[in-house]
Amino acid sequence: MSCNCHGKTGMSVKRASPYDQCTTCAKKHIVKAWQLFNEFSYLDDNRDTITGQLRLAVDHLMFDHRDIALQSRNLAILLEENRDAELTNEWQELLSAVRQAFYKDHPDAAERLEKLKEA
Repeated sequence: MSCNCHGKTGMSVKRASPYDQCTTCAKKHIVKAWQLFNEFSYLDDNRDTITGQLRLAVDHLMFDHRDIALQSRNLAILLEENRDAELTNEWQELLSAVRQAFYKDHPDAAERLEKLKEA
């Protein structure tokens, strides 16, 4: 199953393997899940989409960033089991970890973001 990410070439492609280890795609999936969680987490369809996005992120992280993949998977399991009351800092820790990995993989991205602030 493809997440329609950029693929290994860096260009937008119609089909790309989710097994491409890619922090750009993982960050996209995790942020999407977080946004949905903050909307209507009591709807089954939203919960299924949230956990699906988290599991897509796992695919993109499972070899090169195994620790973050496990964080994403563990959060998905909590949400699948409707154990939201047990959540503490899981979202913040996951978002922080994937952003750090993204900036490590793309060191020039932070500089480009700073230029956007100045414009």
